[in-house]
Amino acid sequence: MDRRDISNTESLRGRYIKIRKRSEEICSHLKTEDYSVQPVVDVSPPKWHLAHTTWFFESFLLTKYVIGYKEFDNKYSFLFNSYYQNVGERVNRHERGHITRPTVKEVYKFRSFVDEAMMRFFDDAENYPLEWEGIVELGLQHEQQHQELLFTDIKHILSLNPLSPVYTDTSPFINEKPEFTKEIEFEKLKKEIIK
Repeated sequence: MDRRDISNTESLRGRYIKIRKRSEEICSHLKTEDYSVQPVVDVSPPKWHLAHTTWFFESFLLTKYVIGYKEFDNKYSFLFNSYYQNVGERVNRHERGHITRPTVKEVYKFRSFVDEAMMRFFDDAENYPLEWEGIVELGLQHEQQHQELLFTDIKHILSLNPLSPVYTDTSPFINEKPEFTKEIEFEKLKKEIIK
């Protein structure tokens, strides 16, 4: 594909906006107190999911390609890395519920900071090597995977509350259409991410 193919960049930008917004819509029914709960090791707090998927874009795109990019907070790499050992140390999975700070509000600021930087990234996309498209696609697939995890984790969190809180009175799937996915060359991307 020609690096000047603006239509693909705009398609990725549109999907980025839509998919990232969907994660926040999933969490829009939560109370602040619901965001940090981790009742068992197999459940991650919703706040952690939101920050982790944001960390992915910051770590594998923005810090790698944007000259002079400054991380929102350099401690977040430790807090929100999951299993990417080549990136550095991380909080153990069973301790994610201990992360009371940053606050939920700060995690949303982190998401906004990275989303704004990603919009500038898309604006300047022609200046970056073409492998960025595959990494964005992988990041979007990763975010959608965490959306599925958000639903199951929120369900588990709320199910344990003796007050039996309801997630929402309306279906979160009304008018939702499946997202088109693009085939990813994983081995090629794996080499790019591990660099």
